[in-house]
Amino acid sequence: MKLTYIAIITAVGILAAAGIIYLIVRSRGKKIRGIEIDSDFWTVQHRQLVELFENESVMVYGKKGSGKDLLFALAIYLRGEKHYSNIHYDENTEIRELSDLHCGGNTYENFVSGKVKKFDPVFENGYDFYISDGGIYLGCQYNKELNQKYPEMPVFFALSRHLYDMRIHINSQALGRPWDKLREQQSAFIHTLKTTDCGDCLVVSAISYTRYESALECLPPPEKENKYETMKFGQIREHKFLIRKEWIKYDTRHFRSLLINEEQETGGNENARANICI
Repeated sequence: MKLTYIAIITAVGILAAAGIIYLIVRSRGKKIRGIEIDSDFWTVQHRQLVELFENESVMVYGKKGSGKDLLFALAIYLRGEKHYSNIHYDENTEIRELSDLHCGGNTYENFVSGKVKKFDPVFENGYDFYISDGGIYLGCQYNKELNQKYPEMPVFFALSRHLYDMRIHINSQALGRPWDKLREQQSAFIHTLKTTDCGDCLVVSAISYTRYESALECLPPPEKENKYETMKFGQIREHKFLIRKEWIKYDTRHFRSLLINEEQETGGNENARANICI
């Protein structure tokens, strides 16, 4: 009987020691070129990103090469579902023109007069639309022309959830660059700061905001979340998002293939980045 107790105590001790060692090793994590890699950390970061895109209309903004389209590609990869976009991101992308964002000929006049016209659905229910480089397609410098030529589009922006349970996500180099009628419908903002190349993966550093004014001022995250500060400035969070290069399925130089006649190319810098343009 005594030997049985000793065996049980020994087994418990071994299990406890193994658990402690596992926790120590896990807490230390691994490093890729000086960046701490902890599976729990990246899981939390990815979950926060997915929650933003699933629940809000997100605008991603930042300077060239900071990782705007990479963040779109990551959100699309993690969600793993069909979506609409003006560029191809992966096998779940259905390419659509922005002119498809309409309400069947209905403008504010139809709603005010009560003469709304029914129309056939243009999209399937429950799938989001991602607009890449919105500052090029829907730049604020063309606000007047956009208001005149596409009066239905702002109605669609406002009613996209009612019509299709759709969120519209957009990226642009500057927060204030896209058409104000689209910008005012965004409810979450992600400022991409930089992208770090870590060999077989990329890490995008960013800050997320739930209030436009805070995003516009590029406020830093608080040292400690306070409900009164959150009520005033919205939620502000610092992030690092891990993207493995094998996940990147989109043409990172989309506008080159769209605009440049490759047959007429006259040469160039052999050291120019040919694979991934972030």
